Amino acid sequence: MIAQINNAVRHNIVEKLIAIVAAAVLWVFVMEDQNPVIESSYTVPLTFANASENYKVLHGNQQVKLKLRGPRSYFVNYEAKDCRAYLNLAGLEEGDHEVKIETAFPPGFELISVTPEQTQIKLDPYIERQMPAELIVTGATGANATVTRVTQSADTVTLIGSRTAVDAVTRVIGYVGLSGNKESFTLQVTMTPINEDGRAVPDVKSVPSQMNVDVQIELDLIRKTVPIEADILVADGFEIERVTIDPAQIEIAGKETVINPVDNIKTDAITVPLGDKSVKQTVNLLIPDGVTANIKEVTVEVVMKEKKQ
Repeated sequence: MIAQINNAVRHNIVEKLIAIVAAAVLWVFVMEDQNPVIESSYTVPLTFANASENYKVLHGNQQVKLKLRGPRSYFVNYEAKDCRAYLNLAGLEEGDHEVKIETAFPPGFELISVTPEQTQIKLDPYIERQMPAELIVTGATGANATVTRVTQSADTVTLIGSRTAVDAVTRVIGYVGLSGNKESFTLQVTMTPINEDGRAVPDVKSVPSQMNVDVQIELDLIRKTVPIEADILVADGFEIERVTIDPAQIEIAGKETVINPVDNIKTDAITVPLGDKSVKQTVNLLIPDGVTANIKEVTVEVVMKEKKQ
């Protein structure tokens, strides 16, 4: 039996080898013709590896183009989601960095190019900062009703975010709508971090994000408008040339017996440093007990001149 098998293998061995080689060549030819090697591209999002939780990554490139070479069937069977472009951030500290873009894709592909090959990033540390919580009263009360006091549950909030975003915040405000109310009420006010243009700053969290506010309203109070007077301490050898107060007047309200004697509202004392010719400050108003005012502070600009000898 074994001898018969050996004879069968050895019989026409040359012809058989030629047939095997021809079949292999034909297979390669058919495969290259039906499934040729081609080049194509995938556009994928740029992601991060080994990113620290202490930093926010700021970068300009959102997408990366990968040019690959492989059998046509691979481009049919795989999609952009099967490929990856990423930045390895291991060991990087705060500041600006130029980082090479790394890639990953299914086996069988050959990488031709990556566009861009590297990118600029900034690692921006997360910080916390306290800022005053400012309430802005909008609308009007009902007839003969006056807001006598607005009390908030906290004077400050804590801002949490990247340093760049938090540094852009100039105020934290919340709006209290009166909506024609004639009775005292309580509401929750959302606190919004805003920049110098009055726009909300994204990616900055305010803690607390909402504040409890009590609005006290009284009926039948007397109202009148009085001037604001700045209390200015002048250094020896100088005198006041000009004082500008913004706003120059204030509306006050209260019981008749309290309001009638009030002819003006004074500011906190303003000291002009010796040698300065001008100073501009935001100062608090000294509101008497029992008097309600629609503002709490004003801006005062003082221009000085030397006394003539």
